[in-house]
Amino acid sequence: MNDQKCCISTLFERLSGKAESRCQKIVDVAFRLFLDNGYEKVSMNDIVKEAGGSLATLYKHFGNKEQLLIYILEEKSEELFGEWGRRSHCYEGRLEEFLTEIGKLFFDVIRTEDAVLFHRLIISIGYIDETKLQKETILNLMMRPVFIIAEYLENEKKSGRIDVENTTLCAQQFLNALKDSFIFPRILGVEIDISEEAYLKASKQVVTIFCKGLLLK
Repeated sequence: MNDQKCCISTLFERLSGKAESRCQKIVDVAFRLFLDNGYEKVSMNDIVKEAGGSLATLYKHFGNKEQLLIYILEEKSEELFGEWGRRSHCYEGRLEEFLTEIGKLFFDVIRTEDAVLFHRLIISIGYIDETKLQKETILNLMMRPVFIIAEYLENEKKSGRIDVENTTLCAQQFLNALKDSFIFPRILGVEIDISEEAYLKASKQVVTIFCKGLLLK
């Protein structure tokens, strides 16, 4: 992100070891509270009560609850998807292998119960006026895995190996095809087979469909 104030890595770089540890605890506690109780129901006082420290420290480092949410989403984005970007450069000219690898990595993300809670959290945030000034930032953070795949597809397109008009849309469609059947029923509380076997079978089918549609003959 361009705004330094929103960059959690920049924040941590300028802190001492003890202060960094304290801020990391705040981020971890706030994330857990947001997942379990929802963004609106969690106050800054609740976070301090669980994490320790003082409100003054919390406001000094994070500004307000909305800004703290941005810090959390940024950290989780890097934690979950940073490796995707680093690995993508190893798959030049190997579309099927790249998409298969992404499918495996994505399973580790969506298989957990926290993934369901996280999707509920993000959906609920969309209806909160308090976050309206940051919704574009939140969207960009949530789109990080899409952008990583789109960048790979764009490079493959420029190299003349695939045929696709809109790489960002294609990346989004690919992830949605992997995710929707395994996330949204669980958001509604419907029990489904989320075993690795079931997911990998579905993932293989999605990869096959996309490769057939993208690869030049």
